[in-house]
Amino acid sequence: MKKQSKKPSGFNLQLKPVGSFCNLKCKYCYVEPFKEGRRFQVMGDNILERTISNFLKNTSVPIITWHGGEPTLAGLEFFQRAIEFMNSYRQPGQTVRNVLQTNATLITPQFAGFLKETEFEVSVSLDGPQNVHGIHRVNYAGKNSFPDVIRGIENLRQAGLDPSVIATVTQETLPFAVEVFDFLVQNGFRRIKYSPVYDSASDQFSISSEKWYTYLLTVFNRWFELGNPDISVRELDEVIAWLDKETVALCSSENSCFNWVSVDPNGQLYPCEYLRSFYGYGNIETISLQDIPETENYQRFLKIVKAPPEKCKQCEFYSLCGNGCPATRVENGLLTPSGVYVYCEQRQKLFGVVKQAFEA
Repeated sequence: MKKQSKKPSGFNLQLKPVGSFCNLKCKYCYVEPFKEGRRFQVMGDNILERTISNFLKNTSVPIITWHGGEPTLAGLEFFQRAIEFMNSYRQPGQTVRNVLQTNATLITPQFAGFLKETEFEVSVSLDGPQNVHGIHRVNYAGKNSFPDVIRGIENLRQAGLDPSVIATVTQETLPFAVEVFDFLVQNGFRRIKYSPVYDSASDQFSISSEKWYTYLLTVFNRWFELGNPDISVRELDEVIAWLDKETVALCSSENSCFNWVSVDPNGQLYPCEYLRSFYGYGNIETISLQDIPETENYQRFLKIVKAPPEKCKQCEFYSLCGNGCPATRVENGLLTPSGVYVYCEQRQKLFGVVKQAFEA
């Protein structure tokens, strides 16, 4: 008898309407799309419609994350058509949650108004004040993208949106932990996320576990000193939740990344942008989302995600941390989903500090 594979109740969808292409030329970009030239492909209406109709049919609580590259390069009319497709295929009582990750440089007042009207949640990429942001986040002319980002953020806020922020941290920006945190808080951001660069074991941007611990410890001390419960820092939320033996709803700690599926402009399907080189499920034109769990690559991915390394089996935190993101696991100095989360020690040490601070 054929063994029945376990099917998720529904996927979370990551749509990449222009793939990994971007209008910026950030120095730490792991895909370096600028090497591909200035041309890019926008997802066709046939792929867009098929993806949305299939997704809404097979998912009870639909969440769509619009990612890139820079997804707004697809243009406002593309997003308007996407909403039209959602309205056409939405099931009775079904609400679609749309989340846009953007560098904000192309957000016009009109675009911002559309995002507000259609209830998009927006997260912007901003590495800190102008002197820090401009170290890496430059445009094709090599100029600091900070003024364009700030203009886009102002357009979002004038439209009534309250964007969250994600700040990328590299070797070069490690010394600016306090300056970046203070800048983000003083400029009205209440939901802050950090993204440490670790794309290889030896590149010039990557941060070691010890250095990442020191950075987040600095952020924690500043956050704790501020004493404002309205300010949320994702990386702190993760370890603070552990105090109550709980997890934050993140794929990087809930061991649930097999419930995500990404779609490229040509309809290719894979777990997420960071794991495309490891696993591919097929194409939306020839396979339904509900059939993905039957594919060989899905089963391989599921097996790896569900099988903790020996180190994790002995760890009291494994049920809470899930061995972190499979895209940033390391084994023998190389990135591999079967390895151990690169910031394992950082999380454990930070938990100790947080626990002591809250019990004092």
